[in-house]
Amino acid sequence: MSLNKTLQKLRILYETNSLEPGVFVKAGLKQGWNVLIGTQGQCGMAMSFAGSDAIFGQQHLDLYRLQTFIGRDFFSLAAAYLVSDSWHERSIGVAATIALSQPLLTPQSLLDRGFAIAPEGTDFSSCVNPDDVVAVVGYGGGIKRLIGKCRELHVTDLRPLEHFQTRLITSNEIGFVPKEAIIHPQKENEEVLGRATAVSITGSSLVNGTFDELLSYAKKARLVTVYGGSAGIIPDELFARGVHMVHSSRISDPAAFEQGMIYDMNMEAKHRRSARRAKAR
Repeated sequence: MSLNKTLQKLRILYETNSLEPGVFVKAGLKQGWNVLIGTQGQCGMAMSFAGSDAIFGQQHLDLYRLQTFIGRDFFSLAAAYLVSDSWHERSIGVAATIALSQPLLTPQSLLDRGFAIAPEGTDFSSCVNPDDVVAVVGYGGGIKRLIGKCRELHVTDLRPLEHFQTRLITSNEIGFVPKEAIIHPQKENEEVLGRATAVSITGSSLVNGTFDELLSYAKKARLVTVYGGSAGIIPDELFARGVHMVHSSRISDPAAFEQGMIYDMNMEAKHRRSARRAKAR
């Protein structure tokens, strides 16, 4: 999906609803995440694929160039960074798009645009059937909720196995757990997603540019969802492409979110505490 289409949709919705875009005030670059804070209560974060271990390769971000955008609106920031070939820079563009999406992720705004709001407590695991072959792109905390709920559980990930699984040593064996989830490298995405009946794709695929490819592999699935901190954009274009459910998060407490950016090491946990899920479908 071209994120530029979402940006164009945002411009139309801002004009239609007489909304003012937030002004970029500050950024926080955390381990694996870029966080943006703006006026109008607008803020957002997206996975940066940058960190101390550099398992995704060297990611470029010119801090002084980013600083020149402070005081400009988020539309300017998003337009400048979404076109970058650098995942780290594109992460800034996605985070700016998420910030702009905030006032349009309220339940009323989603309902006004014809989207249904999934009941409280609904997530991907609650929509999975016992006979489903499930494929998840991106290993995360939601995997444990899927164990035992489907016929097969497959996970693909860019990272080496040891980066997200536990190496268990017992008197009988040395191996990785959990064993209920079959882990695959990214090169097997087409095969894994192609035979899945239910698919969940990480929002970070919007940052690294693999979303369109992944979605094309999942065309036979009865259910396709997008999840994660990087999925907080308005869902309009995602649904237009055939996605069935999006776990869009609206930052309900911008002050707490900003405080977390400064003081909390785990930004994902802080995001969950300061956000309300808008699972439009």
